Amino acid sequence: MKYFAGFRMSVVRILAIFGLLLNICVANKMTLSGKDDQVCSGMYSKKDHGGKTDPFISFNMKKLTNGDPGVVVAIFDFQDYEHLGVYTEEGFYHYICDEYAIRKGYCKEENRDQFIVQDKVYDPSTGTNKTSANKIMSFSQNKEGLHDFNYLVTKTGYYCVWGVTKSDSTKFQAVANFRNAYGHLAASEINKLPLYGLLAIGYVVAMALYSFAFWRHKHELLPLQKYLLAFFVFLTAEAIFVWAYYNIQNEKGDSAGVKVYMVFLSILTAGKITFSFFLLLLIALGYGIVYPKLNKTLMRRCQIFAFLNFALAVAFLIQSYLEDPESTSLMILITLIPVSITMFVFYFMILKSMTNTVHYLRDQRQVVKLGMYKKLLTIIYASLLIVLAGLVISSFVFLGMNTIDMIEQHWRTRFFFTDFWPTLVYFGVFVIFAFIWRPTDTSYMLACSQQLPTDPENVADFDLDDLQSMGELDNEFDDTIRDEDINFTDDEENQPQQEVHHDDDAHNKDGNKNSPEST
Repeated sequence: MKYFAGFRMSVVRILAIFGLLLNICVANKMTLSGKDDQVCSGMYSKKDHGGKTDPFISFNMKKLTNGDPGVVVAIFDFQDYEHLGVYTEEGFYHYICDEYAIRKGYCKEENRDQFIVQDKVYDPSTGTNKTSANKIMSFSQNKEGLHDFNYLVTKTGYYCVWGVTKSDSTKFQAVANFRNAYGHLAASEINKLPLYGLLAIGYVVAMALYSFAFWRHKHELLPLQKYLLAFFVFLTAEAIFVWAYYNIQNEKGDSAGVKVYMVFLSILTAGKITFSFFLLLLIALGYGIVYPKLNKTLMRRCQIFAFLNFALAVAFLIQSYLEDPESTSLMILITLIPVSITMFVFYFMILKSMTNTVHYLRDQRQVVKLGMYKKLLTIIYASLLIVLAGLVISSFVFLGMNTIDMIEQHWRTRFFFTDFWPTLVYFGVFVIFAFIWRPTDTSYMLACSQQLPTDPENVADFDLDDLQSMGELDNEFDDTIRDEDINFTDDEENQPQQEVHHDDDAHNKDGNKNSPEST
């Protein structure tokens, strides 16, 4: 009989703790079975998080074979797990009130076929007996259907449902519904609703500012800046759709429509990841800054590879959503391996292209454009450090708590470090990057001019918004840059300007000539 007989106390406790930790709730309804017989979720009381209904936990038996012995169920606050079961004289924990437990006096006849619940347990850290913080509900069920009574949640905490079969031949599948007062969304995800709403507002404000600069300099635009505006619109729409997903799930629950919407979000997520790589690859190749345009063959290859990565990412995400979480099939590798390969190739091409572009600018002594690429590398490295700092801080916080505290409190903040924190860092990085490459009075002149080799120690300070450093007229250079700091070409030794401007046809030819087609 499945009573966990023979297990030593320390082994049982460790397995129970890690088993509960791995079953952190990611949805409002969770499935129990013979393989996964315990599930847990954070729950808010109506006082801490208002709503229309009183929060409760229900148990619904969906499938049951050999129902005569049935399933023994316990619903409890996790901090009271020590009150379940009794340590016997034989040296093992016994959990079910059966004939053996009644004979030994561990429980009473009226509690037969229920979990053994101790009102008080000895706490070795304090040397006293402690009582349970909340009530523990236990019952047995040997038929399919919803249990007659619900467990009412009156205190915010981390609650668990544990189902144990009384016979090894009994197979079952049940659903535990952790229903909060505010709606159907899991307590561990409810804070995403306002945060993603604020993030969507942040994207709208940033896009409005970028659009104003785009409209103001609509006759001085670079192709790269058009890509940025289109991606701004996409990211803003994606943030709104994510907020709407959590709002709909909270109102409607885990319905079929919500699952379809989840697949739609997976497509948007794949597009966000792919276009981010694609845009970064174009910049690494020098598109719009070092060269006005890339070689058509090279650009076509980048577009085809980006589309391939997008298709594989969509296939992987959809397969992940549709596949049974309990499945041990290796079919997921059919899409996981190809998308991993394309991601690795993307990283390789970006790093190689960025290295080639930086070396080219350094060899040509194009210190202004080289400085812009150094800013981009600084942003990328800073974002990585921020993400790592968040992981380190969260690790120290968790290490500072004991295991029980971590399980009881981790569900409230886990989403921020695993989901929202990287999203917030992405938002900051993209906004800063878009600000650097925003349309200005001088950005078009920078892209359509070739800076002559310049001594890095004597070059004048340059900024896209600084009209003095670029100059709209040739005579402005006489007031801002000394003649002896300028390197001239053989044919233009007596001309004092720092940059040579070409017409569009000549510049396009030069851009195609210098384009890193071999990357």
